[in-house]
Amino acid sequence: MYKAGADPKEAQNFDIKDANFFSEDNLFEEIKRVYLKCINCRLCIGFCPSFPAIFNIVDKKDGDVGAMTKAELIKPLDLCFYCKQCYFKCPFTPPHEWKIDFPHLALRFKALRFKKEGARIQDKLLVDTDSMGKKSVPMASIVNKINTSKAVRSIMEPFMGLDKRAKLPVFNKITFEKWFRSNYKPDKKPIEQFSGKAVLFYTCMLNYNFLERGIALIKVLEKNNIYIELPDIQCCGIPFYDTGDINNSIKKAEYNVKNLKEYIREGFDVIVPVPTCAMQIKHEYPLLLPDDKDVQLISAKTYEINEYLFNLYKNDKFNIDFKKSMGNIVYHINCHLKSLNVGYKAINLLKLIPDTKVKIIEKCSGHDGTFGVKKKTFDYALDVGKSLFEDVTEMQADYYISDCPLASDQIEMATGKKVKHPVEILYKAYSD
Repeated sequence: MYKAGADPKEAQNFDIKDANFFSEDNLFEEIKRVYLKCINCRLCIGFCPSFPAIFNIVDKKDGDVGAMTKAELIKPLDLCFYCKQCYFKCPFTPPHEWKIDFPHLALRFKALRFKKEGARIQDKLLVDTDSMGKKSVPMASIVNKINTSKAVRSIMEPFMGLDKRAKLPVFNKITFEKWFRSNYKPDKKPIEQFSGKAVLFYTCMLNYNFLERGIALIKVLEKNNIYIELPDIQCCGIPFYDTGDINNSIKKAEYNVKNLKEYIREGFDVIVPVPTCAMQIKHEYPLLLPDDKDVQLISAKTYEINEYLFNLYKNDKFNIDFKKSMGNIVYHINCHLKSLNVGYKAINLLKLIPDTKVKIIEKCSGHDGTFGVKKKTFDYALDVGKSLFEDVTEMQADYYISDCPLASDQIEMATGKKVKHPVEILYKAYSD
């Protein structure tokens, strides 16, 4: 029967500078140590495919983690799609001496695998959202037709590894950045007369795929007298991070930190409309760039959009001059919004709209970037999101909303319900 050999106080946090970070022997000892704790707890069995995979295998081994093969030890980590919900449920996360951190353990395994094996060409294409977006937007009409053609998708499936049933994001015909440069005309008054000044980390999702959300976001910020600037940024890097490509994750972080830090020094806040990207900047950049003092400054001044707007409300600066009711709203709380640990501020804002009611669903959609579109994980993703899809189907509402664009697509694919962002609802409520 396996017993963890390491003192639990020596358990590792996610430290890319640690000499043992890429040690395979050290990693597998840590995997066994964590699994040994998990099988005696099992609070996380319903969150994702990873934990049933651990428990099903180890139960067949009569509870002996040491009897698991390397392939069996790896499988639960390979199924982790970094929703991080287990981290918040687990009673043994840091600063507990056991330091159980399953999501970062999975990332460490993927980093080691990436260092040894690299990535398939299909995976490289999927995670390079900036390159894909820049190439696709100029010919969006053609690309969008290809992505929605059942015949073409069937042909693409074995070559790209994308499940033909998966809904792929629609590409904008122009980038959000181009729209902003052409349409944003702030009042010609001193910046001090605005209610706030913010630099918008507009994300690759809004820039290349969800233009209407970006437009609504700008309109809402204008309604609230916020001066906005657009920085030179790249993808936040989480697609690379999620595949274990630490070097490209660091490059993305360095680029964005370099171009955000001057704004912070000039008193700007950083607004992020996608919780996943906000989480990456606030919580993961400090791990990727532990020696960069500017990272902590940027992290402290980065706000998820609804958190930012609610802070305006707390300071009596939020515009509550809504023109119309939004009726009944079903609000999907996505996993990375929970991971930010800033509360569900959109609920507070939406309840300020007259005659508007909000019901929430706190269940994972199972999408998480590529996990929800790859052939090898598509069915896993559907199974994770099944309960959410059933709830959305049964709940009748005037609007269905989610902060996560990809969760929105996943819900729409499974239920047929169109899903908007909270700022789109606020914008409609402001409109005459």
